[in-house]
Amino acid sequence: MMVDTAGRLHTLAESRLADIVGVSTVAVTTDGCVLVVLQSNRNSASQSLLAPSGSGSLEPRDLDGDDLHDVVRAGMERELCEETGLRRDEIVRTTITGFARWMDRGAKSEFFGLTELSVTRQDLVTRRPSRSERDFTAAMRFVEIDLAAYGRELAAGADLPSLPALITDSGSVPLLLALRAAARWTVRAEPKEGDRVHP
Repeated sequence: MMVDTAGRLHTLAESRLADIVGVSTVAVTTDGCVLVVLQSNRNSASQSLLAPSGSGSLEPRDLDGDDLHDVVRAGMERELCEETGLRRDEIVRTTITGFARWMDRGAKSEFFGLTELSVTRQDLVTRRPSRSERDFTAAMRFVEIDLAAYGRELAAGADLPSLPALITDSGSVPLLLALRAAARWTVRAEPKEGDRVHP
């Protein structure tokens, strides 16, 4: 699917691959819950599995920023709002935490992020996805995950870092990678002993 009969890479115009850029973010409420989305059985990937809070592909309307980071964050936040019913003014910030490629999906590129919210879990329990997403989003779940502790376990080389059973049993590949990237970023962002803290 990536090369012609002579072994040359197909151009994007010739490729039968989707040639899309994936974006996934995990959102954390002010009371420390990670918001995850249960995909319906109508999704093209990760049917009936838990997915990141916002997950999908970049669209032309995301191309409003000055650089790639702005475009990726815009796509992550758009997907997050569409799939959860969050409002843009409830998003504090989104940080890009990682990048990977899905080899079994034609090496599709995927950016991962961590989104801090200004609302609690209770503020979101009655939210619904946008009308266009209702066939694909079955439900929202809130999971208590200590991203810093998970990141420290990963940094220490733990064979099986602790995640709630709900995540390990039903988490999609994008969710597991997004959580891993967010946890590792959280640990890198923590102040180290001896760092000066400015008031």
